[in-house]
Formats: sequence, C-alpha cells, structure tokens
Amino acid sequence: MNKKMLINGKFVDASDGGVRESTNPLNGQVLGTYPSATKADVEAALDAAQEGKKVWAAMSVNQRNAILLKAADLFEQHADELAELQCQEMAKPIMMCKGEVAEVAPLFRSCVAGITHNHGEVFPNNDAAGALGDLAVTVTEPLGVVACIGPFNFPISTLTFKTAPALTMGNAIIIKAPSDVSLTVLRYAEILNEAGFPDGVVQAVSGSGATVGEWLIDTPKVNAVGLTGSTAVGSHLMEVSGKYFHRVLLELGGNDAVIITEDADLEKAVGESMCRHVNNGQVCCTTKRFLVHNSIKDKYIEMLAGAVSSLKLGDPMDPANNMGPLVSESAAKGVEEQINHTIAQGAKLVCGGKRDGAFITPTVLDCTKDMDVAKDLEIFGPVWSVIGFDTEDEAVEIANQSIYGLNGGVIAGSLERGIALAKRMEAGTVVCNGASLWRRDTAPFGGYKSSGIGREGVLDLLKEYSQRKTLVINGL
Repeated sequence: MNKKMLINGKFVDASDGGVRESTNPLNGQVLGTYPSATKADVEAALDAAQEGKKVWAAMSVNQRNAILLKAADLFEQHADELAELQCQEMAKPIMMCKGEVAEVAPLFRSCVAGITHNHGEVFPNNDAAGALGDLAVTVTEPLGVVACIGPFNFPISTLTFKTAPALTMGNAIIIKAPSDVSLTVLRYAEILNEAGFPDGVVQAVSGSGATVGEWLIDTPKVNAVGLTGSTAVGSHLMEVSGKYFHRVLLELGGNDAVIITEDADLEKAVGESMCRHVNNGQVCCTTKRFLVHNSIKDKYIEMLAGAVSSLKLGDPMDPANNMGPLVSESAAKGVEEQINHTIAQGAKLVCGGKRDGAFITPTVLDCTKDMDVAKDLEIFGPVWSVIGFDTEDEAVEIANQSIYGLNGGVIAGSLERGIALAKRMEAGTVVCNGASLWRRDTAPFGGYKSSGIGREGVLDLLKEYSQRKTLVINGL
C-alpha cells in the first residue's frame, strides 16, 4: 500500500523519490510507504494553495457547501476501509476506530449548517437624528491558507476539526500527515479530493514532522495553523508563527485529574476510571491523575486493580480485545521509562508495569502528590496514577498544580458538591459525576494554561478559521 501526496490536484511522489515505511505496531509488518517530502515539495503545495484559495473563496457558499456535503457522503461510504486501515497502522482497537471515523461526516455537515446560518450583524447609529446616520454591517471572509496538523492518536476525527471548518469558511488547506499514521491520512486526503474541490484547495504532504512541519509553518504563505499535538511542539510553533502573525489554534497536552470524594459511589468511580484504557491510554483528554480521598483510597485501588487486570490485550482487529499495543515500540519504551521513573520516586506498583514490544501491561501506581506524575509528567499510555488527599482544598490544589488544564472530572456523593468542586478546577472542560473523557463537536473544547489556545466546537471553529470585516455605509 504505497501512498502519494496531494499537491495542486495531483497525487505525487517526493521530488527526490524519498519514501518512509509505515509498519503495524502489532507485529512490525510493513504496510506500505509514503513520500518523504522535500522543501521544494512543501513550497509547491504552498504555492498551489495561493491560487486555490482565490478560486475557493470566489465560489458562493452554496457551491462550496455542495462539495463539502459530497465529502461527507464519501467518508460515510469509505468508513469501514478507513477504520480498518487506521487499526492496522496505529493499533487502536477496531471498534474505537469505527467510532472515530463515524464522526467525520457529521462534522462536515455541522459546519455546513453553521455557515448556512451565519448572517452577520447590523449596527445602526442610534444617535442619528432624523436619519440613519452611519450604518455598519459585518461580513465574514476567509483567512487564506490553513495548515492542518493532526495527531497520531485520533488521526481522522481530530484532523476533521481542522479541515472541515477551514474549508467551510472558504480557506485552502494543507494537511500534514502524522508520521505514525501517514497512510491513513493520505487516504483521507484521497477521499476528500474525490468530492471535487478545485485544484489547490486541498493539499496533503507527508514526512518528518520536525522538518516538513517546520517548512510548512515557517512561511508567510500560511495564514493560520491548527495543531493538535504535544505542548512542546505547540510552544515551538508559537515561536515560529509569531513573526508572521499566523492565526494559531492549539489543542495540546493534558494531565487530567478526577477528584473522587469520600462519599462517592465506589463502583461508579472505578467504572468511570476505566476510561484510561481507551485508545490504549493514548488520549489527551482522558483522566491520568486519580485523586482519591484517603479514607477510601485502599478500597478504590483494590477494586481498580481488579478491573484493570481483567482488560484483554491482543490484536486490535479483534473486537473481543479491549486494548492493543501502543502506536510504536519506541512509544512503549517511553512509557516504560516513565513508569520506572515514578517507581523510583517512591510510587508503589500495584499491578502491571511490564512491556512486551509495543504492548504495555495496564498499570496501577499508588503515588503521592509531590511526584512528577502528580504534576506535569503526562504518561501517554495505560497507566492509572492514584494520589490520596484529605480535604477538598488539598484535592483542588493537587488538581491545579499541573501546568496543564485540558479536562477534569469530579465524582462526589452529591451533584451540588461535584459542581462546587468542578468550578474550582482549572480546566477547559470539567465533568461532574464522571471522569474527564468528554468531547462533543458542538461544545467548546480546549484547555487552560499549557493545554492550548482557542476552542474547538463547530461554531467556535467557524470563527477561528475566518475573519470578520465591518462595512460602514456613511451618512445615510
């Protein structure tokens, strides 16, 4: 399965013929190759987008919507194919892959619905005597070219939170395929292209993120950048984009906390805590720090360890398995090092903690609030870090001591208590009566502090990927 890049309406190899291999994390099997773009390739995509943005912006909203709705239909038709390819390339369990791909078509349709009702605003001059005076109206215009940089862990849905609104608002886009799932994302670009976008409107390039990504943003030929990735990458992007005043939308790392009070339903608390295994533990907005009142912590850990130990690992294509391997053996080694680091700091290993190739055995650690994992160490794998507390103030202090603030959760004996605690947590989304794993396409999604800039909900995104102009009719 050898994929090509999409530049100016054509599928092309790298100009120097360079390729990279994509392998299955389960068994190391080579799935195929994808181009390793050169700087000349990226420049070609950028130049094509300069022309594509003019053609696309000049089309009526209804003309653009027709193509976007065709794209939604195509993604539904190819849903099983995309899910199976993603499962093989990144080892996300197949049912989770199908659930992710199923989000794509509704996202495109929601964006079309949003732009259809974008009527602008009118500002009359209420001080005028006997006449209208100055009359001001707002109109929405595209930004120009948007670089869409998605993550490996949700390569289809998270990317669509960038492509769909950017295209809906009349922008040309350039997709940067993540290195670990490039075949999947290049196939996504193929399907998107089938909808009939004019040449230059949709581009997709692949290769090393450190080089291709840099070439893509270190240029005045891009007007906006949408990134989901690590906080370190987001920080660097800000430095590079700053000199060009790019519009920047960042959804970055998280070390989400859930507070479980002494009067919480323990069975519910443990059930909610199992969200940590979703996507093999590779989710930015899932709970990673489990803050449990000391009076129930031992019982909670006992119940949690039993549930975690019952998870079934294996081939992610088998729906009977709860988990597969991590996205790569290198990623698994990194998680293994983080587990060992936390144990060296004094954490008690309750269960798990083993690595076999790219597999990490689901791991429960009994930690304290002064350890790195209780603050800024985000473990991107199936690790439950349990931290005790004695008072509500202490729980809130632990939750907020991290540089991150993406999502959070509270499981308390009453909804009133849960809401009161949730209001004190520094996070973009806080779930009352549940853990932190929550996102809807219509609701604002994004973080406080080092977890990002901006909000990704459909209506928010339509504003993020456009600009408003005020037109004034003088002296009526």
